[in-house]
Amino acid sequence: MKNSNAKAEVRPLTFAALIALTPAALYEAAREHAKVSDAVTKAKDKFTDALKPFAKIVAAMKRRFTELREKNEIALDIPFKKFFKDNVKGELPGRAEALAALFNSLVLTLDGNGTPLLSEENFDAAAVDWLEKANAIVKAAQKQHGDNWKGCDDVLDTLNALSKPGDAAKTLREIRKRQKGETTTDADGVVAVTPEMAAEYLIAAIKTAGDIPADKAANLYALTLKVSDAWTESGISDDTLNQWTENIQRGVAPELEVIISAAQEPQAAAA
Repeated sequence: MKNSNAKAEVRPLTFAALIALTPAALYEAAREHAKVSDAVTKAKDKFTDALKPFAKIVAAMKRRFTELREKNEIALDIPFKKFFKDNVKGELPGRAEALAALFNSLVLTLDGNGTPLLSEENFDAAAVDWLEKANAIVKAAQKQHGDNWKGCDDVLDTLNALSKPGDAAKTLREIRKRQKGETTTDADGVVAVTPEMAAEYLIAAIKTAGDIPADKAANLYALTLKVSDAWTESGISDDTLNQWTENIQRGVAPELEVIISAAQEPQAAAA
């Protein structure tokens, strides 16, 4: 016996059935689907508009979460997502968590003068798209530069883009491309790769050489030796190359001329 409470399955009309509908019935069928699409779009727009304040709430919850763990008031093996779900009774959206991490990295992190890397006002004024691009840049910089990420060019340029008036989207896209080692196209449509971009790409490849097959790592090592040997064919004298090397070892710009006074000259040991 069939369950009378069972909901009847509604199957979509075939194309033949659709073209047999009256114009009014066809338009009404389209209208029903359009309503659903509009509702989804509006919900997405509303979620995006609420992302920045939501991210700040998540950042505050993460601060509370850390404090509770330090006080041993919650178990150390409880991840933040579970803490969020248990207390909010809902899932933590990935985009909100990502922007919360950016807020923590830029607004809640201080520079050497005790000033936030990015003001909260500038965070609030930035478009969500800008902040999501900035988050990708900051995460990559933290992975690449470790504890020195705050002073790298990519992060400094990102902070500058978010702190000044105007549309930061283009600047942030260029920073991300530069960071990823992607090529750029000049006015003549020619793809140009700068030495800096090539060097960053090579450095990144070397840092992950332990994760690739041994033969490929060996070929990469041989390539780096060729790069070093190429300086002998550069036309730059050995004296200049040695001066640059010494400057780098001293921690100064390689192109500077370092003058050592007589007082700084090493003295011969007394006989």
